[in-house]
Amino acid sequence: MPLSIKPYISHLDKSFKESHTRSYIMAMQLNMHGLAFFIFNPEKNKFLGLEAYRFDETKRAEDFPGIFDLILNRQGWFAYPYLEFYFLNQNNFSTLIPAPLFDKKNKNLYLGFNQPFQENHRIVFDQLKNTETANVYYLANPIAEKVKEFWPNAHIIHYSSALIESLSVNFKNKTDNNSLFIDLHQDNFDLVYFKENRLFYYNNFHFHTKEDFIYFLLSAIEQLMLNPEDVHLILMGEIDKSTPEYQMIYQYIRHSEFIEKNKNFHYSYVLDDVMHHKYYTLYNVLQCEL
Repeated sequence: MPLSIKPYISHLDKSFKESHTRSYIMAMQLNMHGLAFFIFNPEKNKFLGLEAYRFDETKRAEDFPGIFDLILNRQGWFAYPYLEFYFLNQNNFSTLIPAPLFDKKNKNLYLGFNQPFQENHRIVFDQLKNTETANVYYLANPIAEKVKEFWPNAHIIHYSSALIESLSVNFKNKTDNNSLFIDLHQDNFDLVYFKENRLFYYNNFHFHTKEDFIYFLLSAIEQLMLNPEDVHLILMGEIDKSTPEYQMIYQYIRHSEFIEKNKNFHYSYVLDDVMHHKYYTLYNVLQCEL
């Protein structure tokens, strides 16, 4: 473990005051390749800042308590008490269950049917009200314990829960049956499809090459009986016009665009140069009833 850690994005509005964190909201997303968090002032309905870190190598769950301590050494206000704290746990070990079929007593069975056993993890679930589903997932004990140590009031949520619910809130009755949402990460992507304004499909795909990526995407489009000539692909996550995955989309998909900024919030000028679509789910967790 290095002695210090440095963000590749660190923007903070001059109005931010360390002494006022109890009036602010913090939200964080974390995976094995990096983490990001924002500060939000609910009184002003305004995002005040964003900080993001990339790791040189894939981390293990056991590494994160030390990483949090390094960030705390850099930013003393990192672990201050906040009005609310949202933690988005980003991993591939989750499964969706329709609400009418879900019984929390059977959460171990649901997850065991679809996911391999994970040692030193707990099994938890989110209730997705807008899509009438439950999301059951593994949560690493070292991460959960450190989050609760720093922020006892933390709302711990699976990343895919926030993604699905925020899309449901922001795009209900605003898309047609050809709209398909893709959220790209370093080595995997989430795909979300609503049909007749109801959640119809969600899946996560792991890939190694850009050819893997486009193969999985086109296969899912075919499975959904959509046409690459007609589908409207809405992009978010770690993608821009310079990434290989975008070039593959441009080659095979006729209609694509980056997801728009949520105009229900205000954003500090310090965030003007941050590509909003890269942190869509993180920004929009505030609209989720989770």
